[in-house]
Amino acid sequence: MSKTKLTLYVDKEISEKAKRISKITGKSISGIVSDFIYKQDLNLNNTTNYMVSEKVEKWIGIANSKAAKPDESYKELRDKMYEEKLKKYENTD
Repeated sequence: MSKTKLTLYVDKEISEKAKRISKITGKSISGIVSDFIYKQDLNLNNTTNYMVSEKVEKWIGIANSKAAKPDESYKELRDKMYEEKLKKYENTD
């Protein structure tokens, strides 16, 4: 990966803390800043992009998102889910 120069202006206190962290961790200040930005980017991208398996969905009681319509409320989704589950047992004797 190619590198580029970045100049940062921070308070002296922050600069001293960065130097102390660098000494303790053995990482350069550039490495610490790079890691921080990388982690922030991951957090921002992962907040909306997650998948829940069907087993977990059932375990925590989330209504099936495939059947959900954008204008349905939580209660409507919950009721629909319960109706679907009850239908399984209606014809069993």
